[in-house]
Amino acid sequence: KLQELPFGKDIPNLLLLAMILGWFFDKISKGKQIFGKSSFNVLLIFYCFYTYFTLWHGTIYFDLPAPLSITEPRFQTWKNYMVLPLLFFVGFNNVKDRKELARFFVFICLAMVLMNRSTLVEIRDASSWVSRSKFKGSFAWLGANEVAAFYATYTFVLLGIFLYVKKNLWKVLLAVLIVMNLYCVLFLFSRGAYLATLAAFSLIGFFRNKIILVFVAFLLIFWQVILPQKVVERINFTEVEGEMDQSAEKRIEYWQETMQYFKQSPIIGVGFNVKTYIGSQRDTHNLYIRTLAEEGIIGLLFLLTIMFLALKRGLRLFKKAQDRFLKGLGLGFAACVLAVIVGNCFGDRWTYLPVGAYFWIFLAMVERGNVITDAELR
Repeated sequence: KLQELPFGKDIPNLLLLAMILGWFFDKISKGKQIFGKSSFNVLLIFYCFYTYFTLWHGTIYFDLPAPLSITEPRFQTWKNYMVLPLLFFVGFNNVKDRKELARFFVFICLAMVLMNRSTLVEIRDASSWVSRSKFKGSFAWLGANEVAAFYATYTFVLLGIFLYVKKNLWKVLLAVLIVMNLYCVLFLFSRGAYLATLAAFSLIGFFRNKIILVFVAFLLIFWQVILPQKVVERINFTEVEGEMDQSAEKRIEYWQETMQYFKQSPIIGVGFNVKTYIGSQRDTHNLYIRTLAEEGIIGLLFLLTIMFLALKRGLRLFKKAQDRFLKGLGLGFAACVLAVIVGNCFGDRWTYLPVGAYFWIFLAMVERGNVITDAELR
């Protein structure tokens, strides 16, 4: 509703600008380095420059408007995408200690509670999985798949911390929120979110409790008996009488069409965000294929490096941290990263700010947690 007010749609940008100014003034006034030491600093800065380079490459390749004006749509899309790594830099360089990390986490949980309020109402009012096209939760312009991906990804950070926190009140509150989130995943009927959820559970089972792996295997074998009938119907709809349903079939067509553009320029792609202007479908329903087409092999290597380094840093925090909150944060984030990797095989869950923002905030928290842990171990 704020968007209806003057400058309403700019409130997130104004808040982010205030955070950046606060970060810079705080560091300068204390005589400290503006950018703290992190494994991601150089990688993310180079990636930002590379994506802008491919933005220009697409402009030349398809004779599109130059990406110089803030009103140019492709430049706006690039700018919005760059907000995501900027969130990492803001978060990492402003959070100083474990107490502030815990405070970050509390506000994230409260935001999820508010999200659940609208999502659960939509699920309650839905007659079947067919009506999922009306689901959007608290996300403007996005649909059920994106909302499901959000829950299937970030719930596991909560689960990781739940497994290590000692206070009973925290355990109860986190358990309630985790159950609510998983309920949303179940009845948003996203098959990609189901697979991402199973992958994340498997990682937590492998590193924390092997019984979880037994549960995952049991679910994979007896899912038609265990899961609610609506969910079973949705999964079965992937294949009808030996043929793929229209949604799955269309995805394969989009992938084949997109790969034709990759073949034209395999090293650097045909240009950032040009898929919006070419081909029969703007969304390829696979982040990696779209990245190959638009940013080439170099762009895909950047993307995979960010993801796998994030996974590595999460597992490092889990293994090295003495603090139970930080240990749970590391394990939960590692599961979250695996869910991101799997989920993006079925659609773009990476470049949309509402879906991707928490990844970068949690990454900032994990990286700060590693710095805190290293200082304690010296």
